[in-house]
Amino acid sequence: MKKVWRGLILVVAAISVWAGVAPAATVSAATTVDIDAKAALAIEAKTGKVLYAKNADAKLPIASMTKMLSLYLVLEAIHDGKLQWTQKVTPDQAIYTISQDNSLSNVPLRLDGSYSVEELYEASFIYSANAAMMLLGNAVAGTQDKFVDLMKAKLKAWGINDATIVNATGLPNGQLKADIYPGSTAADENAMTAKDIALVAQHLLNDYPEVLKITTVKTKTFREGTSDATKMDNYDWMLQGLVAAKADLPVDGLKTGTTDKAGDCFTGTVTKNGMRIITVVLHANGTAQTRRFDQTATLMRYALNNWTALKVSTKGTAVKGHSRIAVNKGKAQHVALAADKTVTLYVPTGTTAQDVVATYTAKKGMKTRIEAPVKAATTVGTVTFAAKGDTLGYLNGTTSETVNVKTTKAVDKANFFVLLFRGIGEFFSNLF
Repeated sequence: MKKVWRGLILVVAAISVWAGVAPAATVSAATTVDIDAKAALAIEAKTGKVLYAKNADAKLPIASMTKMLSLYLVLEAIHDGKLQWTQKVTPDQAIYTISQDNSLSNVPLRLDGSYSVEELYEASFIYSANAAMMLLGNAVAGTQDKFVDLMKAKLKAWGINDATIVNATGLPNGQLKADIYPGSTAADENAMTAKDIALVAQHLLNDYPEVLKITTVKTKTFREGTSDATKMDNYDWMLQGLVAAKADLPVDGLKTGTTDKAGDCFTGTVTKNGMRIITVVLHANGTAQTRRFDQTATLMRYALNNWTALKVSTKGTAVKGHSRIAVNKGKAQHVALAADKTVTLYVPTGTTAQDVVATYTAKKGMKTRIEAPVKAATTVGTVTFAAKGDTLGYLNGTTSETVNVKTTKAVDKANFFVLLFRGIGEFFSNLF
């Protein structure tokens, strides 16, 4: 008898799976891969939709991935006209000393030398040159302390309040020898969560997409033709043609980081099938020198294979169930409605429109009708869209995408006689 019951249970289970009634099937993929690292995260670059998260809220050392924030401030200063690519800067004694430390990522600087902002920017991104980054910090803010203050202020403006930022490079403070930020110690180094470093990368890519022109440079010579000539090989080994490249992953950035505490870290980005993703791996595990890139490849493939774009609203087109609204005392008794923007959700592969929850919230006093006169593009409510069962949410803490529902044209108020005869008509209509 037990065998019969066991057989029936197996048959029912098989039918349930075949029928697609397994619980949370559309989002279960979010936990089917384990990235061998202390923390990992994948997001869609434009919206910040989280596609994978492991220990993503834990604050951990980030090493030279710090330079994404530092170089964002350099690009911002250039775009604001406060800094020029051709502008020349000269190192002070502390920065010169750092530049001569061959145990660190560096290009050699001279006390009596002057260097363009552009060549220092290239060295900082391609070769993760620490002294070059510090010199750029001075060019932007005047001193290392003031530059760190700018870094902290920028993070705060982005809603990041719990990061530890003590220098412009990501080096442990003890390796700086000078320019120790007030209140910090030699043992301190920069630390952020995977979510926060992904937000920095998102701002960098979305605000200054030209950054990809430098992050894709595989090798370049600093001060070519001089005695200080230094070949700078990009530490992003996932670039096509390099040792950790994957044919199916055309990676074009962004930044590595390595210290004893941070381990092997990498913030990467790739575009495939029209979707750009950003991945963060903190303290990757494994035995090979490519472990950070191996874990990143696993994460990228997972995100790209298990998530897809689904358009849920189109700008200028009605949202299902909210195509028009009654106009009280208007010349026209109804006015058409439309979404004010196109919204694309990033959802687990296999998700259909039927798996999307659309929640309409009417603006106060506009639940069923709007009072004339009505202006064109008047917002009457909002619709939020979210895939059923998706709990990963977005970097900004929201769980859905929102679109405004607006009137498509103006409606004037009807005159007295129109309203009078309309009222008489409604009276007799209701009477009979």
